[in-house]
Amino acid sequence: MKLEVNDIINSLVEHNELRITDQRKKILEILIENKDKHISVEEIYSLSKQKDNTIPIPTIYRAMDILEKTGVIIKNDFGDGFAKYEFFMKEKETHHHLICRKCGKIIEITGLLPEDLYNRLLQEKGFQYEAQSLKIYGYCKECINKLRKPYSR
Repeated sequence: MKLEVNDIINSLVEHNELRITDQRKKILEILIENKDKHISVEEIYSLSKQKDNTIPIPTIYRAMDILEKTGVIIKNDFGDGFAKYEFFMKEKETHHHLICRKCGKIIEITGLLPEDLYNRLLQEKGFQYEAQSLKIYGYCKECINKLRKPYSR
């Protein structure tokens, strides 16, 4: 896993002209190790603390701003008052999010929007977009099942 993380970081530096400080490298390691999750600055802080490498929260915020501007991460707002970040790999298929209003679970989905959406918007509307994000709020299967269970004593 460590080799993969280092390869990804080296590639990011090469392709984004990104200056990697030791603390940014540690933040990137945490993001890459949790690349299938959406994590907050506070969670990054906690994970850095667990690794005996505590990174101050203001430093994490500054690094996240830089990483977002370079397109390395995506900042999400799922309506819970906390920004959640996810590591972005350009090779990864565009995905969207289903967000449970009861438990806060976030489910990633793909294939909802047509693959030619970018070209269609450009041709039909003269609109060139940089990013797309679709968030659908509702209830996950587990919460629906809990709501449907009859009251028992």
